[in-house]
Amino acid sequence: MMGKDFQRLWISFAIATAGTGISLVAFSVYLFDDFGPWAVGSFMAAVAFARLALLPYGGVLADRKPRIGVIRTGYGLSALGASAIVLIPDRGIGAILVCAALQGAGYALFQPAIRALLPDLVPLDCLEKARGRLSATDGLFALVGPAVGGIAVTQFDPQVAIMVDALGFVIAMTVLPSPPPEIAAAQSKNTRSGSFREALRAIRQVPWVTFGMVQAAAQILLGFAPSIVLIRIVADERYGSWGLGVLLSTSGAAALVGTLIAARWRPRFPGLVANLGFLSYVAVELCIGFSTSLTVFVAAVFLSGIGISFHGVWWYAALSREFAGSMRGRVNSADEWITSALEPVGMALAVPAAHLIGIEAIGLIGAAAFVVAPLAALAVKGFARYGQPVPERVPRPDMTPDATSSHRDHG
Repeated sequence: MMGKDFQRLWISFAIATAGTGISLVAFSVYLFDDFGPWAVGSFMAAVAFARLALLPYGGVLADRKPRIGVIRTGYGLSALGASAIVLIPDRGIGAILVCAALQGAGYALFQPAIRALLPDLVPLDCLEKARGRLSATDGLFALVGPAVGGIAVTQFDPQVAIMVDALGFVIAMTVLPSPPPEIAAAQSKNTRSGSFREALRAIRQVPWVTFGMVQAAAQILLGFAPSIVLIRIVADERYGSWGLGVLLSTSGAAALVGTLIAARWRPRFPGLVANLGFLSYVAVELCIGFSTSLTVFVAAVFLSGIGISFHGVWWYAALSREFAGSMRGRVNSADEWITSALEPVGMALAVPAAHLIGIEAIGLIGAAAFVVAPLAALAVKGFARYGQPVPERVPRPDMTPDATSSHRDHG
C-alpha cells in the first residue's frame, strides 16, 4: 500500500509536470517571435546538453544528500530558469541559453532523486504501481499540455504561460513531503557515498543490466531518435497537418494506456514481454519508410506505443531491486545518461541520412534495429526475467524431500 508520503510526492510531481507541456509551446512562440526559429533550436539544445552533462552529478547528489532536498533544489533551478527568461531586463540570446541551462540542470537533479526516493516511500512490491502512476501522470500532461499551451498563447501573452510553469515548480517545492526520520537517518550515513564511476562498475558486473542499457541506447540512436524527426516530415507530406496531429495524439494516448497496463500487470517474464513490445515498433519504422494509409499508420503507432511503454515501468522496478539503496541515485542517472546520450545525434542525422540513402533505407535500418536488439538482449542470462530469481519448484505430494532434491539436480 502506498502511504501519504508517496501521495504528496505524486501531487508535487503532477504540479511540476503540469506546466511543462504548456510551456513547451509558450517557449517556442516566445523565442520564435523575438529571435527567430534558430533560437528555438538553440534553446532546446541547451536544455538537453545541460541535462546530459549534469545527470551524473545529479545521481551522486541523490545518493549523498537528502533526496527530498535534491528534488527541491532541482525544482527551484527549473523555476529560476523559466522565470528569468521573462523577468531579466536584457533578454539576449546568451541570457536565454543560460536560462535554458538552468532548466536542464534542474531536470538533472530532480529526476534521478525522484527515481531513487520511490523505494524509500513504497514497499518493493508496489514499485511498478508507483512508477506507473508517475509515468502516467507525465504522459497525461504531455498529451494535453501542448493543446492547453496552444490555447493559452492565443488568449494570453506567452510570458504568462511561462510564469505559470515557473510558479508550478515553486508550489511543487512546498508540497513535497518531509523525509521519514528513519530514511533521513539512513541517508545521513551516505554523505561520503561513492562516485559515479563506482555505479558504472556495479552496472558492468550485472550483464543483463549492462546489455539492457546498451540495447536501449542502440534503439534510440537507430530507431526512436530518427523517427521523432522523420515521422513529422513524412506524415505532413502524406496526410497534411491534420494527419500529423492524429499520429502525435495517438502516440501520446497509447503511451498512457501502456503505462497504466504495466502498472498493474506483473508477468513472470517482464523482460520477455517488454522486448516483444519493442519488436512491435518494427511496424512504425516500416510505415515511416514506405507509404501507407493513415489508418495503418495510426494502428501501428497505437499498438507499438502500448508495447514500448511496458519497459519503462518494469525496468525501473528491476533496477531498484537489483542495486543497494545507497546507489540508486547514481544507477538511475547512469541509466538515463547512457540510454539518451546519443539521442541528439540520431535526431540531427535523421534528415541528412534520409537524403543520402533514402527514407526507405532509414525505415529498414530502424526496423532491423528493433528485431536484432531485442532478440540479442533476450539471449543474455537473466534478461527475460529482469533479474528476478526463478521461483522454487513446489514438490508434488508424492515426492519425498530426497526425491525433490534429486529431481532438481537432474531435472
